[in-house]
Amino acid sequence: MDHLYLYILAAVIITFIPLLKSLFGTVHTLVHESGHAIASLLTSGKVYSISLYRTTEGVAYTSSRSWVSSVIVTYAGYTFASVVSVLSFYLIAEGHVLVLFYSFLGLAIINLLLWVRNFYGVIWLLFFIGSCVLLMYFQLRLVKEIVVYFLSSIVLVHSLLASITIFLLSMSNRQNAGDAYGLQNLTYIPAFVWGFLFFFQSVSSAYYIFRFFIS
Repeated sequence: MDHLYLYILAAVIITFIPLLKSLFGTVHTLVHESGHAIASLLTSGKVYSISLYRTTEGVAYTSSRSWVSSVIVTYAGYTFASVVSVLSFYLIAEGHVLVLFYSFLGLAIINLLLWVRNFYGVIWLLFFIGSCVLLMYFQLRLVKEIVVYFLSSIVLVHSLLASITIFLLSMSNRQNAGDAYGLQNLTYIPAFVWGFLFFFQSVSSAYYIFRFFIS
């Protein structure tokens, strides 16, 4: 699995190239915001819409039935991204690359049909789904595998970088600390505690991936 280091390195490099970061980094935004949406549905809430932006930021508009469910939904984004990154590399290690390919495709289709309504988000999803359909039509299995390795690396790298950013913001500018600040408002636990928790779980996930699925 040593070749996966090359995909992870490529994922790191594109974070410094604005156009490529916007194009590929949105897959992490898709996963993150889907985490909020899925948590809302699992706690009997509602999902109104999701917006994906070219800055790789996103917003999930949901409602919750209770305080507990609000906490769960707000907490779910970074956690879901970490879980997906671990699950992705597990499936790669087990040889289930096509399962992962169709999982990414299925998540994109669900978002397009049910949740995403802003212009950039719709265009990006149409491009992503269209590209996947072309790979299926021409039966390009090797390219599918390359896409899966790269998308999994993107989710891993961006979930780690996003958690570092939110942790730093939670200490220096908490009102811009996104979910960490939202959890502070819900629980009265300081934003930096939530920021550290997001950071800790993403680093732990990365360590687990490198320890068991790549090295």
